[in-house]
Amino acid sequence: MPELLVEVAMRIVVPVTALPGLEAGEPCEDTFALEALGRVLVTSLRAWAQAGPDAAEGIARAVIDFAVQILTEDHEDVANVLRQLEAVGVGQALNAHPAPAGAHPVRLTIV
Repeated sequence: MPELLVEVAMRIVVPVTALPGLEAGEPCEDTFALEALGRVLVTSLRAWAQAGPDAAEGIARAVIDFAVQILTEDHEDVANVLRQLEAVGVGQALNAHPAPAGAHPVRLTIV
């Protein structure tokens, strides 16, 4: 379970904290600080996961706290923000690997 939680954390933390692409312009100091924060958090969670099953609750709480502090604004619902991130990730995956012709369409709207 702790390793699974670290994988989930990576899918949330890395895209949010990664340096923007060239189309976003020149990154600023805050951008580099956020990217470093993401790397430190994921590395810390990996080290923590090695403690075994007892670490699962603490890792989960750390991921939730990160999501609340970094991803939400003005009392947004964390679950809704995470669903939006998931939809974006699925959309990016589909763009990278389009379905074969004749396959059933995938619905990307949030319910």
